[in-house]
Amino acid sequence: MALVIYDQGYRIQTPVESLFRPRGVEGLTQSINSAAVPGSEDQIRQQQDLEQRIQLSKERFQVPGESPGKASQKAYQDASTAGDKPKKPQGLRAAQIMTSPVLTIPPETSLRQAWALMQEQEVSHLMVVDADERALGIISIHDIMQRGTDSPVSVTQAYHRQMIVASPDTEVSSIAASFVRYPIGAIPVIDRDEKLEGIVCRTDLIRMLINDGHVESWA
Repeated sequence: MALVIYDQGYRIQTPVESLFRPRGVEGLTQSINSAAVPGSEDQIRQQQDLEQRIQLSKERFQVPGESPGKASQKAYQDASTAGDKPKKPQGLRAAQIMTSPVLTIPPETSLRQAWALMQEQEVSHLMVVDADERALGIISIHDIMQRGTDSPVSVTQAYHRQMIVASPDTEVSSIAASFVRYPIGAIPVIDRDEKLEGIVCRTDLIRMLINDGHVESWA
């Protein structure tokens, strides 16, 4: 199963990119919005530059002495025979590196209690679950610190209800890419029966690197 979104304990069909903005997007948007509106001459110049880059791209990816038609035909033939090539061996899976069992807390837990549990167990994330052990959300040390480590309010004021979730057989390469692309620090692992099986944190991947845990098979 690919990475999916859970919202308040339920799987939803919304794509990850729709709810989790990639790192750096905000800064890029601000730069674009703050730029001056180009005049008509600038627009013409930009269009000419774009056409030139397109032409250069065509020349760069064309084999010397080969016509565009033959190049396209060759690309089609390569794609059609790709299935005959031996498949790449599967990489590490979430089940192989996840932390299990997961430390969980009910929604009525206070931020003070959650902080104390994190300090005692030396963990950076806790899963918030209901009476049926359904994963409702996730809370991190950073979330608690923002609102006060001695706060008596419940974790419902701080935990994230929308989560990127993996299955036990999700490839570790996909999880690692999500940590790089999105501002998250942990990904819960939930099976087909909606049971919370484990959690993968950034520290789990760092531990794999330190232990030289078949890193070459991640990609």
